[in-house]
Amino acid sequence: MLTIAGVSGAAALAGCVGGSGSDSGTFVNAYTGNPADLHFNTSAIQNYRWPAGRAVFAPFMKYSFTENEFLLGALDDLEIDGEEVTLTFRDDLAWDDGDEWTTEDLDVQLQLAEKSGSSLWGYLDDYEIVDDKTARLLLSGPTNPQIVRFELTNFLVDTKAETHEQWLDADESEFLRWEWEDPVASGMFSFVSKDRQAFEFEPNPEFYNADNVDIDTFLIDSYGGNTAQHQALMSGTEADAALSLFAPPEIVDQFPDHVVEIQIPAKWGYGIVFNHDDPHFGQREVRQAVAHVIDRESIVENAGPRSKFVTPTPCGIAPRDQEYWLDDWYDDFETYGAGSSQTDQATQLLEDAGYTREGETWEDSDGNTIGGEYYSPAGWTDWTTMSQTVVSQLNEFGFDFSVSTKPTNDWFSQYSNSNFAMGSLYWLPGGSRSSFPYFPLYYQLWEEEIGGGHNYREKADSEQTIPDRDGGEMTLTPLEVTEEIARQSSDEEARPYVQQAAWHNHIELPFLGLVSKYEQSWVTDDEWTVAAEDSPNRQVKWPQFWWVHEGALQPRT
Repeated sequence: MLTIAGVSGAAALAGCVGGSGSDSGTFVNAYTGNPADLHFNTSAIQNYRWPAGRAVFAPFMKYSFTENEFLLGALDDLEIDGEEVTLTFRDDLAWDDGDEWTTEDLDVQLQLAEKSGSSLWGYLDDYEIVDDKTARLLLSGPTNPQIVRFELTNFLVDTKAETHEQWLDADESEFLRWEWEDPVASGMFSFVSKDRQAFEFEPNPEFYNADNVDIDTFLIDSYGGNTAQHQALMSGTEADAALSLFAPPEIVDQFPDHVVEIQIPAKWGYGIVFNHDDPHFGQREVRQAVAHVIDRESIVENAGPRSKFVTPTPCGIAPRDQEYWLDDWYDDFETYGAGSSQTDQATQLLEDAGYTREGETWEDSDGNTIGGEYYSPAGWTDWTTMSQTVVSQLNEFGFDFSVSTKPTNDWFSQYSNSNFAMGSLYWLPGGSRSSFPYFPLYYQLWEEEIGGGHNYREKADSEQTIPDRDGGEMTLTPLEVTEEIARQSSDEEARPYVQQAAWHNHIELPFLGLVSKYEQSWVTDDEWTVAAEDSPNRQVKWPQFWWVHEGALQPRT
């Protein structure tokens, strides 16, 4: 291993074997995050980071936004017949230690998915192992086939029976705390090492598409924030790619011509998470007041209209999908003023809830102001701008917030431990599955990525009465209605449940969806080939991994 000035391992390699123009056998991905703190247990989301997992674990299947079609990875075939889903895996699927992958591994994976509350089990009744490469999922009732396909795009071949079966009889909390440091790979690369600077990987000779992998060393290199990643791409020599990196127009103009942008619908974006056990934000009127005060269009204007856009109405559904799913209900939804700060409506809501404005701030009957620390992830420059815009608007109205930026791990910890009042968090789970409204609506009720730390889980499973469209009342159990979406065999049958769940969401606001975006992913093409613009592989999350999988990213000769 190369060593420089006492620095060894991946850090040294990343530091001197740069990207474009230095060594065509080494591919450097710029990323934010300290690899030394991260691991490969994909169920322990708080300290698991997807780029490292995507490097070593093969995907079941992927979704192409270019063609709006599903692409197979580790799966050789997928058949959905009524309430049975047959998964047939590739004959050449194997682990990098030389062991063959079999459905014994899948058996353990599905058991652990049930233990950890995977959304798959929201509509799965049981499963059967058919043979070494085939399994059958038995659905709990009629299910829209799209939801099954989208769910499977979120599954990786990441569970080896002999490694993971130790957790079958353990408590869920023990499994979710397990930090898997030395993974057995099923995907393109094998894990070599990690330190504070970088993850290092090498080609996995057992990978089923190993002939497509022509990269000697694959690095995920920590650059400490967006600005450092921008500089790495501007240099033309430090980095070959940036996985997901916001860059405003004035920065893009400074990139060399060989830096290629790939825009992919994110189905993800900036929003607000409330602590529903907080004395202020546990009240619906206060949450609605926040929604009325915030001018969403100004957030986009400040942080990057090139790649971002507002949600028409905060209702738990991705912006570009709302009209289709809400249909004739669409015009009845409260917009909360996408392009204005509706302070009159917010004032009335707070006064109705018993608050008074004393001087410059709103207070409750005990003299407590509404506010606190508003958490935002350090190094995410566009999120910092959006958080500052939100807090400025709220404080001008009379709230009392201050922006507190935290390293990503600490940011998650604040929410997981319910140690917050209100803060920034993505309001859509992201990826192709967020095109189907079940996933984002369920996510906002449950939010398993923070362990339900926003304290809405119990409320979601309880009967609630809310205003209806005609000025009367409707009673529903939000989680039950949302789960019904997944059980319908077509969009038309699912739509009434989507409408009810979205109506509840826009009134109750378990989250507040503000902004969505196109992902900006970057690859250099001076030394590396890239997928053609009309290729099904072009708009797949994420190019730096799927293009390698398909042989579209290789050294230029």
